[in-house]
Amino acid sequence: MAAILRHRVIRPQEERAGTIGSFSLYLLLLAFATVLIGGPPKAFAVSVDPLEQLLGVDQRVSLAASGSLMASVPVRFGSSPSSPSAPPAPDGRLHAPTISLPSHPSITKHVLQYAVKDLDGFQQMLDRAWIYLPVMKEILDIVGAPSDLMAVVFVESRFHGHASSGAGAAGFWQLMPQTARTLGLRVDGNVDERFDPIKSTRAAAVYLMDLFEQFGSWELALAAYNAGDGTVREAMGRCRTGDFWALLKKGALPRQTRQFVPKVLAAMEVLRNFKEYGLKKPTYSPVWAFTTVWIQRPLTLSQAAAWTGVPLEDLKRLNPALRRGQIPAGTGYQLRLPPAAVEAFLLAYEKFMNKRT
Repeated sequence: MAAILRHRVIRPQEERAGTIGSFSLYLLLLAFATVLIGGPPKAFAVSVDPLEQLLGVDQRVSLAASGSLMASVPVRFGSSPSSPSAPPAPDGRLHAPTISLPSHPSITKHVLQYAVKDLDGFQQMLDRAWIYLPVMKEILDIVGAPSDLMAVVFVESRFHGHASSGAGAAGFWQLMPQTARTLGLRVDGNVDERFDPIKSTRAAAVYLMDLFEQFGSWELALAAYNAGDGTVREAMGRCRTGDFWALLKKGALPRQTRQFVPKVLAAMEVLRNFKEYGLKKPTYSPVWAFTTVWIQRPLTLSQAAAWTGVPLEDLKRLNPALRRGQIPAGTGYQLRLPPAAVEAFLLAYEKFMNKRT
């Protein structure tokens, strides 16, 4: 059993009170902007896990549950002089250094965009993200990646799980097909695991940690995530610098990448201080539960819904990687079901298998 969307979650809505132009929000934005005046830029780091503040310790998914999906994750730490070994956490797992947020006009610009001009839009993203955040955070923890990296999803897909781009990127983390396959995800006409919140998060976390190990800088790692490591290396060599902000100033990286990195860092800032920026936690608790059943023959989700009484849309939400709503012939598939539906499904599936033999 692993952690995933609760069967038929009811999400009550609550009107947000207060105004965007509150005095406290103004002071916070002013403080964030005024660090740009005088002297070299300074960096700010948090001493506690930012998503722990947002979610609360009672919303953590059990490691035993998530761990079943994390077998053989190929993450290496500290093999490069530019990438120091991550310190062990109290539970013995390795974690990358906390991401520091430098004071830079491009970050401030996007903080103002998120927190003033489009606060309602950011709140809607947070509402959509709420049910995914606990399990995604737990995967980031297992891989050893900072939970701040969840901001990548806010920027890449705005937590629309089936988002896709004209360039071919898709899913929560907007992975390209070949990158996803390299990271162990299945991407074909029948199954696209980029749309799976668990498997895609595992792949993206491993990828980001590998990029951080290569470049020794989260800004450069994020740039490589967006533009490709070859593009970033070429820009570094041409400009003879390993400083992302110098590359930004020189216009050495693609325009999209020059915007992407500050956007992600700005989203991190807003998520770290969500209350001060006027964001509210959604009013429902993200509860996750499913059981996986190994299926060896082609089967449609419509058949599974008829056997179990589980609404078809719920089965689609639990199995978002199935592009055609059916398990294709071939190597078999791990079907996710609500725990309460497993017994009825297995009885019906056994009869189904017996008829075919």
